[in-house]
Amino acid sequence: MRAVAIIGASDTGKTTLITALIEELNKRGLKCGVLKKASHEIELDAEGKDSWRFIQAGASSAAVITDDKLFLVKKKTAADTLLETALDKFSDLDVLLVEGGKRESAFKKILRVQNADDHNLISPPEDLIAIVSDEFFEAPYPFFLATEIARLADFLLTVLEPLEPTVKVKVDGKVIPLNYFVQGLFDETIRGLVRALKGVPERPSEIIIQVRKGKRNEENKK
Repeated sequence: MRAVAIIGASDTGKTTLITALIEELNKRGLKCGVLKKASHEIELDAEGKDSWRFIQAGASSAAVITDDKLFLVKKKTAADTLLETALDKFSDLDVLLVEGGKRESAFKKILRVQNADDHNLISPPEDLIAIVSDEFFEAPYPFFLATEIARLADFLLTVLEPLEPTVKVKVDGKVIPLNYFVQGLFDETIRGLVRALKGVPERPSEIIIQVRKGKRNEENKK
């Protein structure tokens, strides 16, 4: 999965840009998703609805499944960052577009402005890779007009690197960050152990190992 954050002031066209990029990337056969960082409190489950009542009663999460949609409402924890949510909930995508997240260092960023005056009012964040504007002006970053969606999509697919780690470790629901050296150790060790098992492909593309605390673990402690 590749990911990029679309940042900028309110009413500069971030949502319109994201919508246009989704349509363009879908034309290319890519699976897209959106993760929005809200700057104010919002409620998706209305007061009095079943999901709202479940949460009010003390449930940490509540889900509703229809024939074609799944709605999940859960109480946010310290571990529920944009990055953790992206890795945990959107890993099956080709491209994730994040609306907002100026201070999230994990994502490359595109600044959406309307003109040069808007650009001059905003301090460029770290990891800024491009500027999109309604009007042309000279900029110290790759520049795209808001109408150049195909060209912007080409650029993103060229410069963005996969966001997900090669090896992912989750403990009690929390994704544990691993640097590249530790990921390499896990990868080589696990692949070496798995190769000795019957029925394993010569070059598996994905290996999932799940360990749960159970009766045997408790007996071993005695």
